[in-house]
Amino acid sequence: MSTPDGYDYQSMPIGYYDDVFHRAAGVQSKWHHLKFKRIAKEIEGFERHLDIGCGPGTFIGGLECGHCSLGVDIAIDQIAYAADKYGERTKNYQVVAPGPLPFPDGVFDAATLIELIEHLAPSAAANLLEEAARVLKPGGKLVVSTPDYGGPWPAVEAIVNKLGKISYEDQHINRYDRKRLSEEFSTLDLAEFQVSGYMFASPFTAFLGWGLADLIEKLEPEPITKNFGLLLLATGRKAP
Repeated sequence: MSTPDGYDYQSMPIGYYDDVFHRAAGVQSKWHHLKFKRIAKEIEGFERHLDIGCGPGTFIGGLECGHCSLGVDIAIDQIAYAADKYGERTKNYQVVAPGPLPFPDGVFDAATLIELIEHLAPSAAANLLEEAARVLKPGGKLVVSTPDYGGPWPAVEAIVNKLGKISYEDQHINRYDRKRLSEEFSTLDLAEFQVSGYMFASPFTAFLGWGLADLIEKLEPEPITKNFGLLLLATGRKAP
């Protein structure tokens, strides 16, 4: 199965990012730990949760009690992996085809898209954000994370593409900066929204110590992370 832009996500090693996360050592693993911790904080108190583009299910698998989560993805093998490893009564996974989400209007309290929209053609990403807002209940929360191509992220990505096991050169086809993501959110059926940066230097200190990176993350000045973070975090509430 491939996205409309033609990249075959079935070619991704099954459970690759789950293995990275559970390695619990090194910069790449800490990156995912810090990212998931931040997104989890954004959906605290929202019970019925949809994770769009869930991959191997790691984010939902690590959520504490209080959520009834459904992860969806186009990659059949990744969903099978997620269901086998993390599936339980309150954590479920489902294969979906590219296009409209197979859910009625207003059924979820929160929806997350974690580093997904940069993998989609612009029109497909815009449609998916509309779909994510559609399936939210009134007052429901939309949470989107994506690299900030208006900041230092392109330099980091160039290094990853050259030295990492997986290159994003053919995957990151839709590049957002703060202005463009704000414009995209302004078209959605949301009563309010905000876009800011997060994740700055902290994950890169993990090679000096796993706990040190957590400490640095707490000490990083908020104006720095909000204005110069490598990732963008967009959140919005569904209009009543």
